[in-house]
Amino acid sequence: MELAGQIRNRRTELGLSQDEVAEAIYVSRQTISNWETDKTYPDVESLLRLSVLFDTSVDELIKGDAATLERTVALDSRKMHWLTWAMIASIVLAVAFFVGLSAAWLEPSGIGRMSCGNIAGAAVFVPLYVIVMGCAIAIERLKKRHNLVTYREIDAFLKGDPVEEVRRGGDFSRQHPALSLLLKFLAGAAAGAFIGIVVYKLIG
Repeated sequence: MELAGQIRNRRTELGLSQDEVAEAIYVSRQTISNWETDKTYPDVESLLRLSVLFDTSVDELIKGDAATLERTVALDSRKMHWLTWAMIASIVLAVAFFVGLSAAWLEPSGIGRMSCGNIAGAAVFVPLYVIVMGCAIAIERLKKRHNLVTYREIDAFLKGDPVEEVRRGGDFSRQHPALSLLLKFLAGAAAGAFIGIVVYKLIG
């Protein structure tokens, strides 16, 4: 895309470092580096701040990139949608196979207190869990690429609605990223513990 070169050229023309540009528009230096190497694309708010810093218009900055950006957003939105459903389906199948096989095949396996059904269920569960983790990693990369932090932003992105309007609310996750991450981790751990207890009760 042309924007990567535009940002790099205008920054060097003004004699600014990546750190100085990052500080001026409230992003990290790595974000500026990613923009200049065309690894990620700035959101609308960042484009506006860049246009002010470089004393130019957004249209002049993006030039022929607008149509490409629109196609990229649409494609990534569909990709995230399918990855989400693939992750949900894999989780449901993993639990269903493990519980079903454990309940149906009670013959002792000779490995501790595990039955043959437990072993077979685990053999199916593990690859499905790998698929879940692969989908989750792919979704995280898409979220990072489009600067998606909150669930409302992700929801708007999947629906094709303007994400910038959602961002203006100053969501808790953007104001307190570390605390938000901790809360999500605790919620995930609690959910995992609950599922583990339910499975244990069902096959115990």
